[in-house]
Amino acid sequence: MKIEKIIIILVLILTFSCQKGKKPSETKTDSKIELENQNSDTESNSENNENIKPHSESVTFRNITDLEKYKGFEKVSGEVLSRSDKALVYIQKDSLKVLILERIIKNSSPKPNYSILDEVTFISKNSENYIALTSCELIENSQNEIIFSLVEDEDEDVEYFKTILKSWVIDLDKEVFKEIESKDVKCNNIHYGYDG
Repeated sequence: MKIEKIIIILVLILTFSCQKGKKPSETKTDSKIELENQNSDTESNSENNENIKPHSESVTFRNITDLEKYKGFEKVSGEVLSRSDKALVYIQKDSLKVLILERIIKNSSPKPNYSILDEVTFISKNSENYIALTSCELIENSQNEIIFSLVEDEDEDVEYFKTILKSWVIDLDKEVFKEIESKDVKCNNIHYGYDG
């Protein structure tokens, strides 16, 4: 009987000492925002595009507007990119528009977490007009690039948007936005001809 009690006490001591020895990063919860250092290739690209904000650390989150940096922003849209583990999110706050490239992190929960890879910003001069995010393609030499543009959604009765404000290619390998000339792209209006 004494041996059984000693074994039980030893097991309890070992269990509690193992729990205390865990690092905080090993015990994740859904409500906890966790910072992890990660090297990024975007620093070298920041010289080429002043709108790219290189991230020296990756933030793991569930809802992007829960992050302190994006408090008060409205999520306009989001989509998974080209059968990958990357997604594009469009958020706005007044005249500030932000596109965020993020990685989808699958876990045991039915809802995935996300990690920010890159972001670009645009400040609208005329906050009265609705600015939409739409996929586009190069006018010449298109090779299945992933291109998105911010456009002024003035008229739903045109096949292609006339006012393209800013355009980016999304490089999934380097995980960055690369700004391109808007005059080089055409952006199809998905609402054109829709009667609904």
